[in-house]
Amino acid sequence: MPEPAKLTTTDAEIDAAIARGRKYAKYDRRVMKATYSKKMDTLRLVLDDGATYTIPRALIQGLSGAEEKALKRIQILGDGTGLLWPLLDVAHYVPELFTGVYGSEKWMTALYKQRKNLRLIDGQ
Repeated sequence: MPEPAKLTTTDAEIDAAIARGRKYAKYDRRVMKATYSKKMDTLRLVLDDGATYTIPRALIQGLSGAEEKALKRIQILGDGTGLLWPLLDVAHYVPELFTGVYGSEKWMTALYKQRKNLRLIDGQ
């Protein structure tokens, strides 16, 4: 079996990466308001640029089966980059939600299989 590759990162490289991250952080989209709609069963995010982003609750890991009271209590973390449902002990990183990552790898695999099965049922 081949020996695993070894990678050494210097302090200077880490510092440079942090500096690049800070340089572009001003362009990150931030959540200003997060609400749960029982009627639509969705999470609605209002962003700092005025755009809104809506995600069906069923897609987001940790929110299925939760009571409305717990779903409505959402804290915005990290200057708009994180969401926390304190009554559920569930947190999500907003940039990941924007890319369609709604949970762990296991959760996403299950969602993918579910979507694939629905397409087969619909004949698509």
